Amino acid sequence: MTVVWNISTVGIPFMDMSPDGSLSAVIDWNNHIVYLVKPDGTAVSFDVQGNDDVEPVISGVVVKDGRVYVLGSYEAFSGVRVYSWNGQVGELEHGGSGSVADGMRRSPDGKHLCYLVSVSPTEQVLRCDWGETKLTPNDYDINWVSNTGLVVLTEGGKSFVLKDGENLATLNTPNVIAYGDRLIASEDGTLKILAPNGTVLATRENAGFSQTTLLRWTLLPTGRYIFRHEPLEDTHVFTWNLSEVKTLPGFPYFANENFVVTAKDGVIHCYSLRDFHEVFSVKVPGDSLGYVRLSDDGKVMLISGETGDFWLYVAK
Repeated sequence: MTVVWNISTVGIPFMDMSPDGSLSAVIDWNNHIVYLVKPDGTAVSFDVQGNDDVEPVISGVVVKDGRVYVLGSYEAFSGVRVYSWNGQVGELEHGGSGSVADGMRRSPDGKHLCYLVSVSPTEQVLRCDWGETKLTPNDYDINWVSNTGLVVLTEGGKSFVLKDGENLATLNTPNVIAYGDRLIASEDGTLKILAPNGTVLATRENAGFSQTTLLRWTLLPTGRYIFRHEPLEDTHVFTWNLSEVKTLPGFPYFANENFVVTAKDGVIHCYSLRDFHEVFSVKVPGDSLGYVRLSDDGKVMLISGETGDFWLYVAK
């Protein structure tokens, strides 16, 4: 892998890349700039403040269908400003001045996008492809959006599983991830596989998971395997019946249907999910590693530091 583009920034390292690797987006948080980058290293940038007199507070960025969605609290509203390679192409407005953009997620396949906005001190709006849902109180967080449109929200130590605006299940834990039409939950140290209605399909004791700094999950699901980081150890590979098949070095930063990316001792490792051979390894380019995105074919990788800085790699 070779670096074709990088930029030095300071602030929350919001970033995203389309599953096919054709377009990446990163945020210079302190300077409220969004960069759009192609795999050949060409890039354009736009100031998301636009004509506003007040600087925005950016809360997330997502690449979907060749466009870049920037969630933020802007001067007159909170919501999304949408960009193409040629500039801003739209806005999705919620609330008014003083409303707060809370968080945004997309499904791993890039087809579904959901975000939360606090429109008043007592109400939030959840906006997804299927429309809007009003939520009270206004302190929900968004955990995950699956390829089938399952949305996992948390509030008050509980998780709520929604699809098309309908609440399918309520779980007594904030640690829940959706994959396809299955749920993965961690409750009192027990790892559980559940149906969308909450029916338990499999369990494994002493295998819980949670979030780390930057809200990175210590567990990542794919179609064939589940990758779970054992605290102070490495990544344990489970099948969906929760039997363990392998251990990989380091922390799991990203996984798609073809590859898993881990990092240990300052080195990023990419493994094929066909036979777990190492496809490539590169040194962490900065002082820390924040987020990782890898294209479905493993030929484009976007990474960040924990407090800014971004690098785009392509296969040699």
